[in-house]
Amino acid sequence: MDINRIKKHLFIVMGYEHYNPLGVIRSLGENGIYPVVMLLKSDMRIASVSKYVDKRKLFIVNNYEEMYKILLKKFSHYKLKPFIIPCDDNITELLDKKWDEIKDIFFVSNAGESGRITHFMNKWTICELAKKNGLNIAASWRIKNGEIPQDIVYPVITKPLTSYIGWKDDYYVCYTEKELKDAFKVIKGEDILLQQFISKVNELCLDGIVVNHGQDLLITIASKYTYILPDYYSMEMVVSNFNDKYFQNILNKMFKEIGYEGIFSAEFMIDKDGKYWFLEINLRNSGWSYASTKLGMNLPLLWADGMLNGKKPINARKRIPDNYIALAEVGDFEHRVRRLKQISILKWFKGVLNADCLYVWNSKDIKPAIIYWYCKIIRFIKKI
Repeated sequence: MDINRIKKHLFIVMGYEHYNPLGVIRSLGENGIYPVVMLLKSDMRIASVSKYVDKRKLFIVNNYEEMYKILLKKFSHYKLKPFIIPCDDNITELLDKKWDEIKDIFFVSNAGESGRITHFMNKWTICELAKKNGLNIAASWRIKNGEIPQDIVYPVITKPLTSYIGWKDDYYVCYTEKELKDAFKVIKGEDILLQQFISKVNELCLDGIVVNHGQDLLITIASKYTYILPDYYSMEMVVSNFNDKYFQNILNKMFKEIGYEGIFSAEFMIDKDGKYWFLEINLRNSGWSYASTKLGMNLPLLWADGMLNGKKPINARKRIPDNYIALAEVGDFEHRVRRLKQISILKWFKGVLNADCLYVWNSKDIKPAIIYWYCKIIRFIKKI
């Protein structure tokens, strides 16, 4: 990888205050690249206070349309095309729909035509593609909020078909018709995917890059969780290399059909019989990608190198040590300590000390953790 060539280009990170863009900012900053950072305004501050954020390159905005206007006004005239790394579904969708306008100005995740990534971000569409290519898919129903299919079999889990504000809160496991009707009352989205609820013993999450319009796939890390939440993803994981050629070939076929270029994550559920069930592909950077950087496989830089050269970097895969633990410590505290009361603060703190990779705390960049917990305390006091 020619880091000196890559560093001649501007990098632009877009998203909201979360450890997802923070991981990208650190991945770049640790290599001497101070990116332009565009984030939605929030009372929680985490990514924006990283030491790798130059305040002169920081833009806090009210909405993604404003973010896009700033992008074009200030950064569309560079001789060398800047790299854009979107860190959530909403900005990914906006940039995808503007692809024809920006394809000659920026390097950004794409599928070769405007709106094509958005098409495959729909959970029904991506599940149909996965089923077509031989992956296991749970029985599914595409409905409007309030509809109950005649052939429904309980239990089911509700999933938003597309992303919107608060979509992550609209997952509900329903064992009866009454529970499903109660869920409809609080679900914010209109279009819903109902899926057969399969009791999982674990999940598999794969992170990597794709270049050359789906031809070249590089999977850098595979994550499996150390504990399971029935209706949510877990926050502590064992990270390892991925060597399953069968799944890799299927994913490669799917990316070729999509025509995708970008950072990605693919998610599978594992049942009690060891059977893998496809869940989704995130056609953007995932929250877990910083673990790949910590392990010597920097996804933002690998993707940039691949885009400049038209092929995936050679010899990019590194051997991952056994039992490598990554922990999203903030989310872990919120779910297992505060909300579910599954573990004590002491046990949580021991987990933090034992983790090989943390997603918020970083001894070389401590301000995000300090400011985040300060904001959490202030928010808690205001509620009293």
